[in-house]
Amino acid sequence: MRPRTTAERQPYIFAYGAAISIFSPAASAYQLCRLYNVRASPSQIARLSLSIFPHQTILKAVQMNLSTQVKENLNPWAAFAVVGVLQGGVYGQSNIYFSKALQLGKVASFAGMFRGSGFAGIRDMISQGVPFVYADSVRRNIVDPVWKTESESAATVKKWASLLSTSIAATYMSQGIHNFTIAMQSDQSLGYADAVKKVFKQHGFMGLIRGGEARVGLLLIVNILNELLLKPAWMPVPAN
Repeated sequence: MRPRTTAERQPYIFAYGAAISIFSPAASAYQLCRLYNVRASPSQIARLSLSIFPHQTILKAVQMNLSTQVKENLNPWAAFAVVGVLQGGVYGQSNIYFSKALQLGKVASFAGMFRGSGFAGIRDMISQGVPFVYADSVRRNIVDPVWKTESESAATVKKWASLLSTSIAATYMSQGIHNFTIAMQSDQSLGYADAVKKVFKQHGFMGLIRGGEARVGLLLIVNILNELLLKPAWMPVPAN
């Protein structure tokens, strides 16, 4: 058996990029609308999302390829921070596109795709790093004492329950930081401090979780796609 080559992984990675891009732009639009307190019809969001589907697919595939190199060469916390910056560019393209289309924010230019990278790095250190580092501890210290069954099926359920519960908590923990990033990308006159002030002025402390339900929903889809498409990309194949 041998690991797949980079070229052999590409069909899986591009399929993943395409699949997640069916849902991710709509989630971005929903969060923008929640942040700016505006309404957009589902049909309008679907039509706008379809317009950037090819761009998002390519950007996501590029991000996944670059992220692989990062994760293999950095410690987890640093890796997730860099991945967050890369992910920020993917989100940035859709945030700016929707900001222009829905006339939200101001001074939105695609040159600002990576604005708020500091926020984006911290966001993914929390949203991805916390589950990666602490999900096993949650299982051992909380789930296992409550559910003492040790069958194979029970172990699988406990593993996923720990991972998903930790992931959902971490997603909401990082939602405020994600909203600050959105604010900087949709209104590129804002700096870091100004973005924080704007979100708190509009939403108060609710700005720390506003729109988080969209990221939680996307998280569940991502976990399914990870099992269906990404895991096979890293499975070994028979050596010739």
